[in-house]
Amino acid sequence: MALERFRYEGFIFLTGAVALALEVLSSRIMTPYFGVSLFIWSGILSITLAFLALGYYVGGRVAAGKSQQQLLTLYLAGPAAASVAIGVAALVYPPVFPLLLQVNLVLGSFIGGAILLALPLVALSAMNPLLVALRRETGDGADAGAGRVFFVSTVGSVAGVLITAFVFIPAMSNFRALLVLGAVMGGASFLLATVAPQLAPRAKQRVLAVSALGVVLCIGLAAGREAYLTLITRLFAAEIESDVAFTLAAQYSSLYGTVKVVDAIDPKSGAQLTRLYLQDGLVQNFIAPDGTSLSLHTHALEELALGFAPEAKDALVLGLAAGAVPVRFRNEGIHVTVVDINPASPAIAARHFGFDPKGMTIRIEDARTYVRKCRNQFDVVIVDLFHGDGTPDYLMTREFFADAAACLRPTGMLVMNSFFAVADAPNQRVLATLAATFDTVIEFRAGDGGAFLVTTNGPLPAQVTFHPEHIPVSVRSDFDDTVRAGRTITAADIGAARPITDDENVFSSLFARAEMELRKAWAQGLPPRLLVN
Repeated sequence: MALERFRYEGFIFLTGAVALALEVLSSRIMTPYFGVSLFIWSGILSITLAFLALGYYVGGRVAAGKSQQQLLTLYLAGPAAASVAIGVAALVYPPVFPLLLQVNLVLGSFIGGAILLALPLVALSAMNPLLVALRRETGDGADAGAGRVFFVSTVGSVAGVLITAFVFIPAMSNFRALLVLGAVMGGASFLLATVAPQLAPRAKQRVLAVSALGVVLCIGLAAGREAYLTLITRLFAAEIESDVAFTLAAQYSSLYGTVKVVDAIDPKSGAQLTRLYLQDGLVQNFIAPDGTSLSLHTHALEELALGFAPEAKDALVLGLAAGAVPVRFRNEGIHVTVVDINPASPAIAARHFGFDPKGMTIRIEDARTYVRKCRNQFDVVIVDLFHGDGTPDYLMTREFFADAAACLRPTGMLVMNSFFAVADAPNQRVLATLAATFDTVIEFRAGDGGAFLVTTNGPLPAQVTFHPEHIPVSVRSDFDDTVRAGRTITAADIGAARPITDDENVFSSLFARAEMELRKAWAQGLPPRLLVN
């Protein structure tokens, strides 16, 4: 009896771990398709809780009036069914999620979350009331052991979150990690059913068969991932690759997202057109074969910084990505300090995008904590911080910009890469936030919704000179249009808009719709296999 109790409690610990691991992985799987806006995250959390609650209810109803043998059969069959459901979800979501992009992203995310989570979470959470029912005749306390069951399951959930975050995500793709969870569930159910003498022979055969099916499906799909994703791309996205073919050169998983290095190839000649720095489904930069950036934001940041601070000697670059901006500054004789939160970023930039950190100071740290400590060190601060669908909200507050301003020398300039919403109200809040810290705010708005902001508490240069010879011909027209659209922000432009603060940080809600539109535009232009991370 003690051994059986240990087995069953160990099983409930494992299923609790898998249930929460599924939630964490699902959020990562859905990011390239639906993003990480406030609406999307609310959907993921509500879906998770809804199906956990449904599982508890179903488990309690099913347990009523069942014999010990029937309860044990159901208890072991739940994880076996979850294993199959996880395998089916992994099979279904790569072709289905791109189709959901065609509808409203919030609705699509709810449907996508249900595809990934509904059946597994119901099956796994139903085990808690089933185990309570199994133990009700043991006299284990007035609650029939319910408190202990939910305690063990919840501790398992904590372990599942930690293992997923610090082991699965850095070590493998989210697609394969999902299938590992399915295989583990099926394998554990198979082993426990094998050693359970109380099971009727026919019931045991069924549990073993379903468990084996789940294991085979998950392992087979994990092993055949590339072939399957290639097939999906050919069937559902042939039109995307008619003028350009995409080849995955490398992929890196980390706590800070999935980075993919993707080569865009001319399908007729086989020549490389450009190399993409793709993070969680959003392109951070386009780099030509000769190492030149083909992205407007790269050259806008470089030229605006060098034009407004021509005598700069020290520059702080917040955000590395492909590393084009700090290399340009270093080549202009400026000492560069680069801050990036992802420890893998410098190696990725060096290995695949020609980034050379020689002569630079590289700091692996959150930008918020770094600027809190530096004082009067830099002539230029570049804010190029994107994660998920845009700049994280805690890096868009008056307090953050006050700390960044303190890093500048009295005549220093802050140059920021951002994007603006179609409606003016959210943009006014951003401008009000910058104006609360800086005496001068100049806005350069690009035609694609991008925005570049130059701010300072010192005097502006008498003349601002740009260097078009450094700007590729394909980008020069957009750059010229962006510069011509520049305007100094006045109190009338801001109106009654209030700054965004740490205490009242509404940035995520203000820009949720704009971020979803940006996410949808990028996701619809990429082959499905590049969105599977």
